[in-house]
Amino acid sequence: MSRSRRSKSKQWRPSYFNDTSHRSHHHGSSRRIRTWIRLTLLIVILLLLSWAAYLLLRPAGRTSQQECYAYITDTTSSEALMATITKELEVKNPTLLRSVARLVRIEERLRPGRYRLSPDMSILSICKTIKYGAQTPVRLSFSSIRTQEELIDKLTAPLEMSADELRTLLRDSVYCDSLGFTTETIRCMFLPDTHEVYWTVSPKELLHKYEQSYHKFWDQKRTALAQEIGLTPVEVSIVASIVEEESSKTDEYSDIAGLYINRLRKGMALQADPTLKFATGNFTAQRIGGELLKADSPYNTYKYRGLPPGPIRYPQMTTLDAVLHHTAHDYLYMCARADFSGYHAFAANYADHMRNARAYQKALDERGITE
Repeated sequence: MSRSRRSKSKQWRPSYFNDTSHRSHHHGSSRRIRTWIRLTLLIVILLLLSWAAYLLLRPAGRTSQQECYAYITDTTSSEALMATITKELEVKNPTLLRSVARLVRIEERLRPGRYRLSPDMSILSICKTIKYGAQTPVRLSFSSIRTQEELIDKLTAPLEMSADELRTLLRDSVYCDSLGFTTETIRCMFLPDTHEVYWTVSPKELLHKYEQSYHKFWDQKRTALAQEIGLTPVEVSIVASIVEEESSKTDEYSDIAGLYINRLRKGMALQADPTLKFATGNFTAQRIGGELLKADSPYNTYKYRGLPPGPIRYPQMTTLDAVLHHTAHDYLYMCARADFSGYHAFAANYADHMRNARAYQKALDERGITE
């Protein structure tokens, strides 16, 4: 009896109690849902990361803006710097710029300097440039300069240092002596070469650059050539400065240099008009005489024999070489040609020189030039 009941009970039991297909289907659906959720989250995350990367790596500024320079001093704050960059580059997303700057802790790593920034740089690139102190060097060069004040202004204008800092060092006789110069001849050390320095360079670091350039130019070969003509490198520089002031025609530099070397060897006064102009500060004078000749200055080579105490301009390196390779001749005199071509009439004796001089004076009179 009991066996029969068990048999019936087993016989009438619903089939789904014994079928596992429903549970398998239910579990499969759950797995698919979880997979889709994960894929969806992954896609969202990837999209967010891509968008963030786009914002960080796209050009930060507007393309219409030119590159600019950010200058950081010891007192510059991160906020002030970001405000400047935002204004100069017309940054598209200033909030993101400030956020990234805080994230990379720029405030803790601000290094004084000059930084070149452009609108096509990304926000990330801008922040990294400043954080790691990737300064942009300043290119220094000069030409056609006569006085030390002109040089000081030219060199310090693009740098953080003040003109007074450099001026003080150049007037320091002890410091100049440590470099092998006087306060007058220190000007010979500055060759018109191009140098790259950082905006924050100190006066001594700057002078060290020019000292290195000077010694590189005055190698063993050039020093030997100077010795052969009886001059020191400093004296060659002084002669070259006079030569440049005498003429704008580079093809007669070696002739003019030879003339002054001849006069030095004979112990004659140089009587170089440019030195008198330098002594009086009258650089436009065309007639040399009268009160100009009376100037009591060591740069008056009509009054004092030998070379002046320092150069009267900063000569080009090609002019220094023209002195070293001067033309061998017997000229002792020269004056400007009467045709106003810019060239000179040379003479080996005083009589020929006076004929040339009278012709030039006559030409000045005809043109009504009195000074």
